[in-house]
Amino acid sequence: MDIKIDKNSRIPLYLQIREYLKKALLEGQVKQGYQLPTERELSIKLNVSRNTVSMAYKELSQEKIISSTPGKGTFIVSDQFQVNPLFNKKENSLLVKSIDLIIQKALNLNISTDDLASLIHQRIQEKSTLFKNVRIAFIECNQEQLIYFSKKLELGTGVHIIPILIDEMYHTPEDFIRKIKPVDLIVTTFFHFEEVRTFLKDQDKKIVAIALDPQIETMVKIARVAFPDMRIGLVCLTQKFAERVFKSIKYAGIKYKSISYMTTHEEKILQQFIDKCDILITSPGRKKQVQKLRSKEVPLIEFIYIPDKGSIDTLKKTILELQKKEVS
Repeated sequence: MDIKIDKNSRIPLYLQIREYLKKALLEGQVKQGYQLPTERELSIKLNVSRNTVSMAYKELSQEKIISSTPGKGTFIVSDQFQVNPLFNKKENSLLVKSIDLIIQKALNLNISTDDLASLIHQRIQEKSTLFKNVRIAFIECNQEQLIYFSKKLELGTGVHIIPILIDEMYHTPEDFIRKIKPVDLIVTTFFHFEEVRTFLKDQDKKIVAIALDPQIETMVKIARVAFPDMRIGLVCLTQKFAERVFKSIKYAGIKYKSISYMTTHEEKILQQFIDKCDILITSPGRKKQVQKLRSKEVPLIEFIYIPDKGSIDTLKKTILELQKKEVS
């Protein structure tokens, strides 16, 4: 397999390597057990820094697509189903085969696919009523992530998310405790896990830590429009969110002339800030406001952080355990 990258592209090289390998796996060019070149070998072959290859391999390893063993090498440990977000677990390949078998049996009985879909939907509705509602408190340091997590993240039937700013834990502790009393599960990031666990040591609450990564589409959009002579402006709600975005852009190796942020909602000041920017980035929730004020020629990108695949799997497994425990 020949990995191809475009050094003239504004997409960071490590992202190109990562996405090429995932595409090769999905298309069947490589399969489970395939041995990849070492970081040094691939860096020489592609004429890129070893750190670039290391970043690509690290993210693929975090997604459990590859695995490196000292003295043996780096191997593909995933399959097509695991790479596709619809099939996050290996055993789902057996589920797909079962679904195909059910479809075939329905056709043999002269049952149309539409009628079969209706029947399956009805059964799903009936089964879902057996599960208890699970209340989750999501604790984070910035308002943007709380809004996105509570509105966008799909965790299944009967899951209710209560967003709580971590500042409430220190400034209004009584209200904070009152909010988490009725919840079944507390979710926070690895960054805040220890302080949340310490604060709630006397509370009988299960706490799950998750990792938040920039959405790949977000980084690709920024890389495509950013040039070294451009000024990037970020409009968000908090300084903490801005600092996190700046680190993510720097980590991706995206070049720019300058980068700054603005948190104000005052339209006049915001307009002055926007007029000085060549590229505009917004946090979730501020895109509409910025869209009204910016010139159509200026690229506008919403910066989104999402839990990584491992965190989602862990979270869904924990929720299912809580639901089953109640039913039993």
